[in-house]
Amino acid sequence: MNRLPKVDTSVINGTYKGFMEIIFQNNATTVQSYHLDGYAFFVVGMDYGLWTDNSRGTYNKWDGVARSTIQVFPGAWTAVLVFLDNAGIWNLRVENLDSWYMGQELYISVVNPEEDHSDKTPLPLPDNTIFCGALSSLQKEQSHRFQYSGASQVGKTVSTAMISMTWLAATWLLYR
Repeated sequence: MNRLPKVDTSVINGTYKGFMEIIFQNNATTVQSYHLDGYAFFVVGMDYGLWTDNSRGTYNKWDGVARSTIQVFPGAWTAVLVFLDNAGIWNLRVENLDSWYMGQELYISVVNPEEDHSDKTPLPLPDNTIFCGALSSLQKEQSHRFQYSGASQVGKTVSTAMISMTWLAATWLLYR
């Protein structure tokens, strides 16, 4: 990619019913674990050092082990092949929470061309959507039907906010 870096959501388009090669290079000093939602991938290679195009010659393409989470050792790389047969937007992320928080994740968008998408429109946000940050000015007054204890209310608010934010992000990614 020949562009300046920017803060954004990373979305990679995948070809429906095609294979995607993903190389995990770990230059850290600890083991890194990576997880891909919605798929099992085939581990085809791993070694110490830097991955190069010549590393493909060492791949095990006959009986790769299927996993949805993989560990990559310090100073090493791991190569996986994913068969993209599950349409949707799928999260590929590091399992270390500090690294995940810092943005070590991306989304893989897989669209089934056999389906008609012309009638798809984004659904409106629910009335009880909780906005935060730059969108906090869009917040509507919330009605409270039940009275919870303080601890329950905090947990309920956080889980509702997380569900609303996840729904908002998925809808935005799907229809942008």
